[in-house]
Amino acid sequence: MGDKSGGKVAAAMNRIQVVKGLEDLEVCESDSCVFEVTLSLAYIDGLWLKDGVRLKSKPTCRISAHGKRHTLELTRVIIGDTGLFSFQADGVQSSGRLTVTARDIKIVKELEDANVMERQSVSFLCKVNFEDVDGRWYRDSSRIRPSDNIKIRHDGEEYSVLYHNR
Repeated sequence: MGDKSGGKVAAAMNRIQVVKGLEDLEVCESDSCVFEVTLSLAYIDGLWLKDGVRLKSKPTCRISAHGKRHTLELTRVIIGDTGLFSFQADGVQSSGRLTVTARDIKIVKELEDANVMERQSVSFLCKVNFEDVDGRWYRDSSRIRPSDNIKIRHDGEEYSVLYHNR
């Protein structure tokens, strides 16, 4: 008669468990965030899902695993990234909700009036409270586009347009 209890103990010891699960995250749009799961065993393949749909690595969604730690990094999140993120591996799973909030973009330095002589160049500058905000310039209701005599620049939080008269 053989002792079968040793096999059950070994199987129980090798059963995978979630040591550290996912946590809910709240981030502002255009920011980055990282979901992280730590398992009890190393080198286990797992799946990442958003609202039940499998995710794959791409430039704005990086999936990686190092030993027992599995990470999902999202860069430049958008409002549409809000949802339930899950990690699944060998019968265990962990979930966390991502909430993406809209940025409260404000102009912190207003445009100033300018008086110039005919054929002189003129520049307008404004500043917003966030970097990398899509900005557009308008004159009356027509959009201003770069040309030989119009230069549009964006540097961090500052936006400028230069009318260069030749």
